Amino acid sequence: MARNAPAPRGARRKPVKKAGVPLRERLAAAVPWMLVSSVALVILLAVIYLPAALDGYPIRKVGVDGVTDVRRQQQIQTALAALVREENYFSVPLEDIYQQSQGLSWVEEVSVRRQWPDTVVLTVEERRPVAVWNDTVLVSDSGQPFKALKQYDLSGLPHLSGPQQRLEEVMGFYHSMGKTLADVDLTIRSMDVNARLTARLTLNNDMELVVDREHYTTKLRRFVRLYRGVLSTDSRQVARVDLRYADGMAVTWREQQS
Repeated sequence: MARNAPAPRGARRKPVKKAGVPLRERLAAAVPWMLVSSVALVILLAVIYLPAALDGYPIRKVGVDGVTDVRRQQQIQTALAALVREENYFSVPLEDIYQQSQGLSWVEEVSVRRQWPDTVVLTVEERRPVAVWNDTVLVSDSGQPFKALKQYDLSGLPHLSGPQQRLEEVMGFYHSMGKTLADVDLTIRSMDVNARLTARLTLNNDMELVVDREHYTTKLRRFVRLYRGVLSTDSRQVARVDLRYADGMAVTWREQQS
């Protein structure tokens, strides 16, 4: 068998080229680094430019819906001023605004939302006062006392007074008596109830009624019948009616007082 011929003197063998990495694999390896670099660039740009961009949407207004009196409008605006100062549409703390608003004594319920581009809107359900209690607090239509005398017009509210711990019973008297007296267009302007739950009422026609808690509904109905039939038309005008009798009442006329 013939041997390979020796290479000519002075000649060199050509090196064998290694197989190259396919382009697809090189791209696949580079994509994660490209993504990381892109994310890093976005974060860097956000850090640099986002604060300035957000400052372009400052909160300029707090809108309050459902509040019917300018005094309560001003109070809630003042309470929230510090929370929205220097805040923008995206950073304004809605939860803090909710808590601050809900903490106002005359607020029953509240909801808070953003309104593009520069407003926070509160929708408020107010407590509805039905009486002044002991000249210190208001009583809502649900029977809850709350401190807000300076935030409401008190001129049309009845003034009730009595033992501090018996508010619920006094309110029960007030609503029951008021319903009975409404049959003859009389309303309660004030009511003073003592420890024995004897009530002294001043009505819208300046008449005074005195009634104890024993069968007070029966006694008031008796008064209503007499008032409709006789007392309302008597020219002497009734000043005071004492209903603390089992089968009758004592009437004092204005002419007698003079």
